[in-house]
Amino acid sequence: MKQKLFTFFMVTLLSLGQGAANLYCQHTVTIKSSVLSFMLSYPYDWHCENEHGLPKNIQALLIPQAFVMDVSPATIYVRVVPHISHNPSLQQFIKNDFQHVKKQRPHIQYGTDFVLTTQDHKKAQVRTYFEEPQGLYDAIGYIAEKEAFVIIILQATSQKAYLRALPTFRNLVISYQLESPQEKIPQVPLKKKNIKPKKKKSKKRKASRKSQPQSIKC
Repeated sequence: MKQKLFTFFMVTLLSLGQGAANLYCQHTVTIKSSVLSFMLSYPYDWHCENEHGLPKNIQALLIPQAFVMDVSPATIYVRVVPHISHNPSLQQFIKNDFQHVKKQRPHIQYGTDFVLTTQDHKKAQVRTYFEEPQGLYDAIGYIAEKEAFVIIILQATSQKAYLRALPTFRNLVISYQLESPQEKIPQVPLKKKNIKPKKKKSKKRKASRKSQPQSIKC
């Protein structure tokens, strides 16, 4: 059992530590939440849903195109969790998140940790977990932003599916790029032109000219 887990952890580290060779043809999608927006890239043989039929508190999910949601052996979820406190700690958030999952899945165990660098040069903290004898495997990437924590979660129902999906998970994490908010251009109020009222011509002068008798020459 220990040898099996050791081999699994080594393959996990090697899969997460691969170079950019896995960055093949990809789609790019913009994930929007109430507090921030960001871009992710994923391969053509995966499907991303970020608008319709999403579970609660999930901003996007990805599955291999060969499967449907309910029977996919590997699924990647994307979440955005707004900050609750003024000085949030990423390490404390990760610890609390694990404790919350532990209540729902008491057999889950910590595997390894890893750090990946995103497209916009942020450090993503990656944690891996496994659950025996259920045969469930997770890899979770945490990215800290000023307004929220971004979480990218890979869940697989077998070790084989997990190892096959790890490169996609890795590339998804490193493709992360925060979308900069558009600067609002202040509108300069238009100056009203001071239009001078036209002077009305005096009707009296016209009347006086008309009333003067014309001289008749003989």
